[in-house]
Amino acid sequence: MSPAALAASLSLSNNRTIALPSLRLVHLSDIHIWKFTFSPARLANKRLFGVAALMANRARKFRLERLAGVVERVLELRPDHVLITGDLTTTSLPAEFQEAREALAPLLTDPGRATIIPGNHDRYTGGAVRDRLFEQTFGPFAGAGEYPWLRRLGESTAILALDPTRAALTARGLLPENQLTAARSLWQSEKDAIHRLIVACHYPLDAPAAFRDELHPKRMLNAGAVAGWLATVGPHLYCCGHVHRAWAFTPPSVPNQLCLNAGAPLLRDRSGTNPPGFLEIVLDESDVAAIHHYWDDEAWRSRELATARGFFRNEADVDRESAQWLQSNS
Repeated sequence: MSPAALAASLSLSNNRTIALPSLRLVHLSDIHIWKFTFSPARLANKRLFGVAALMANRARKFRLERLAGVVERVLELRPDHVLITGDLTTTSLPAEFQEAREALAPLLTDPGRATIIPGNHDRYTGGAVRDRLFEQTFGPFAGAGEYPWLRRLGESTAILALDPTRAALTARGLLPENQLTAARSLWQSEKDAIHRLIVACHYPLDAPAAFRDELHPKRMLNAGAVAGWLATVGPHLYCCGHVHRAWAFTPPSVPNQLCLNAGAPLLRDRSGTNPPGFLEIVLDESDVAAIHHYWDDEAWRSRELATARGFFRNEADVDRESAQWLQSNS
């Protein structure tokens, strides 16, 4: 086959080499709306421990009065899509869900431009799970009623959502085996049409070395199995929360992943080393940039966490570039 014919063949056979539009996402997590409750019936379960922790610590750590400023800052960025990876509430009280929905309303005017998944605090009690409080409040911003699901952002970008949350006495998560199996099948059936994959899951699979001890007591118990599968799916972003630290890193066990943790936007940072905020994620064709927007008690600042040029390049892109080179040199 001549170089020109080879180039034409490669171009015609490659269905994935399409122009990828720029996409600006805002990634929020771990907002932790909280409400005190003194109802004996509601305190007669795990929530008793949550309210005790709230009184002792969380009410001082999470400053609800700053949420309006966070929403205003997000709107200033004019994102194409908002992704919230869980823990909108603290003890999954109906009043917490209602306040979260109302406070975030300016970001949620179009269900097609916002995606929300639950965190472990949104499944805090068996009653909250049974009554499907999260789904009642934020169901319109999910891709489906049951997990996993895949939601398209345009023709070639998609969010794949996983839910390892559960009502348990500890903060550890577990992705059910049937959900992992379904996720594998879902990706297998859709992968040819998706060039840029974003996995949304409240639990990180791993953490940067400085934060692994913080993750360990509240880890996803079968993170290794999930990581083993994701290591086979090609380049992807993994948007998470749970550990209240903003980061961008590649886990050693998933070398094709850029793991992005948004941190906690209402956290009070007394140390000056963990400023509260959220992430702006810019996708420009195959390039990725992650910017941390944070509040330093005086003003909003921003810092670049990661720039990954050509991150979403795949074999099809290499074939296209080879074809173009052959055409220009034939």
